[in-house]
Amino acid sequence: MCDRFFIVNPVSGSGKSRKLFEELLPQIERSGRSFEWRYTTGKGHARELAEEASRKGCQRVISVGGDGTANEVAAALIGSDTEMGILPFGTGNDFAKAVGLPTDPDAALEAALYGQARPVDAAMANDKPFINVSGTGFDVDVIINTEKFKKRFNGMLPYMLGVFQSLMHLKPVTFEITADGESFTERALLFNACNGTHFAGGMHVAPMASPSDGLLDVCILRSISVPQFLLLLPRYTRGAHTDSRHVRYFKAKEIAVRCDSENIINLDGELDSSTPVTFKVLPGAIKLALPGEKGNK
Repeated sequence: MCDRFFIVNPVSGSGKSRKLFEELLPQIERSGRSFEWRYTTGKGHARELAEEASRKGCQRVISVGGDGTANEVAAALIGSDTEMGILPFGTGNDFAKAVGLPTDPDAALEAALYGQARPVDAAMANDKPFINVSGTGFDVDVIINTEKFKKRFNGMLPYMLGVFQSLMHLKPVTFEITADGESFTERALLFNACNGTHFAGGMHVAPMASPSDGLLDVCILRSISVPQFLLLLPRYTRGAHTDSRHVRYFKAKEIAVRCDSENIINLDGELDSSTPVTFKVLPGAIKLALPGEKGNK
């Protein structure tokens, strides 16, 4: 049994994740905690490693990478007694922003090693778990186009190029939505169910979201023209879009969504499942190590 089990995505952040973790290894060794670590080798491996660590009785499993790695680790730990930590060393690190994790590597390690574990929410999109943001529409197009540019560029540039390429092919969708028993229809470009506050590498999609309030924040961008979208985009970045007449924003525990065509679902930046989809919050499903008061263990 080990106190801390690190799951490292070596390609996350264009290799930054591996580099930073290896630089921190001497500090981890001096921490006095028993620990193990493993590199992931592909999609789904982080979840397998987290499940194995939890079965072995490791007290805390720490995701080292971006939102995709954190999603897989969280998926393995939902509802368990095993605690989770995050070293946000990926490109976007959007969920880390929502829960207030530091970006400085030393401070992030302090929280991961010693931070008190507190309950935070997770959520489901059909039978697929997520911890940050899920949805469909424009954001899925951005992910698909961003992946093309990641082969040639690093950092935030692929995200920005993905956004602008997707803008050239805006595709409105008719959404039939039932939220906590209330039904309505929207013609929209984007539907997001949010546990966290940011997505797509920093877009402040859900400024009123809290990962510990037992609710999902829903943000719907109604069908608008490309010029209108470009005018609204800076407000999305700042989280100042919720009062726009082009946006519908509310909170709910469960949201069922049907579309006039089958649409792929984005889960924490990964594409999986498709509409129709039901989003459900899982209150307090993860014990997450956060900055502040140190745990007793």
